Amino acid sequence: MLTHRKGRLSFAVLLVSQFSASAGFLFVIPFMPLYVQQLGVEDAGRAAAWAGLLNTATAGTMALAAPLWGRLGDRLGNKPMLLRATLAGSVVIGLMGLVTSPWQLLFLRLLQGALSGTVAAATMLVSATAPPGTEGHRLGVLQTVIFTAGAAGPFVGGTFAGLVGIRASFGVTAALLALSGFTVLLGVADAKPSRSASVGEGSDGKDRPLPRRRLLPFLVALFVVYVAVTGVIPALPGFLAPFVEEPGQIVSLAGQIIGAGALAAALGSFVGGRIARRFGVRRLVVCALLLAGLAFLPQAWVENVGQLWVLRLASSFFLGAVIPVANLAVRSSVAPERQGGALGLAASAISLAYAVGPLSGGLLAATVGFGAPFLVPGALLLGASALLLMPLGEDEEPRRKNLSGPACRQDLGSASDP
Repeated sequence: MLTHRKGRLSFAVLLVSQFSASAGFLFVIPFMPLYVQQLGVEDAGRAAAWAGLLNTATAGTMALAAPLWGRLGDRLGNKPMLLRATLAGSVVIGLMGLVTSPWQLLFLRLLQGALSGTVAAATMLVSATAPPGTEGHRLGVLQTVIFTAGAAGPFVGGTFAGLVGIRASFGVTAALLALSGFTVLLGVADAKPSRSASVGEGSDGKDRPLPRRRLLPFLVALFVVYVAVTGVIPALPGFLAPFVEEPGQIVSLAGQIIGAGALAAALGSFVGGRIARRFGVRRLVVCALLLAGLAFLPQAWVENVGQLWVLRLASSFFLGAVIPVANLAVRSSVAPERQGGALGLAASAISLAYAVGPLSGGLLAATVGFGAPFLVPGALLLGASALLLMPLGEDEEPRRKNLSGPACRQDLGSASDP
């Protein structure tokens, strides 16, 4: 067990490394369509389609690989998984700056999804090393840092690409990820894998299936939250057009709203992780999903940009509050030696949402109208909230020895939850 001081220092170093890694991965997102054009796809529409395919490809392979990496983390430890994700990402993204065709870039994006996944690996490591009773708070702080990096990365990356060129930006991203990896290697402690996760077949239920019925409501919650976060982005510029006199201001305003939403979600993550122990995990997720859905639906009918600002910030705050608390619920639903596999499923649900969200948002805007990307996620959020109110089956009741801290014992659907 880490001493208190060493544990806090290790956590601080991990936060710095994850800010660097998360910002680095998003560094190249703004100019991806332009890079595709440089690789020979001159038509702007085809380049945008290629950019969408590149993003979906990464999310798809990550969704497939995340549960496998989670199970491996249960056996080998979570620090090696974080090092694998960060350093592999550094190599693959560095190679992206050397490609000569969009097909080569697509191959590397598929490989990136299969080998990387720093957020999932960091979540598993923080969950495994947090002192009892602080898991929710630390997961909230981690998600706050990730959201903040998400707001900073595309802005800085787009500016930097304009100054030094797109290919050089891939090199900068690779350097940021390498720096993050070496920071983890030298300054972050790991929790040893549980003995029952490393000894052979039949060890303390290691080979039994995960309790999927218990996990499913929280996996659905994470999926819906990330669909809501990503699904609006393709439709936002078109939605804003009637409210803006100068067409040139649309892109700038959309960027401001997206960036401010990321910061509101960061604040929500911090608050949600902080109060999870006091209010109970399940209750907090239900309330946050409900409030996020109620803030999402009216956005389809706003009459001015000011109303949209208020509702976007409110919904983003509540969406951010769900993420660390739902991850805590997933972690607490299984025995310690199975937590990597469970959090791997959570990472898979999130990656799937990253693939589905932008695609569905764009299709809804094109076929139904620009209000639909707000209405559908709002309805899904309310539905996920209702799903979490359904009672668990008797065979899915939590085993108290698997739960850590009074918040988890009280919540997750137990009878003692008032």
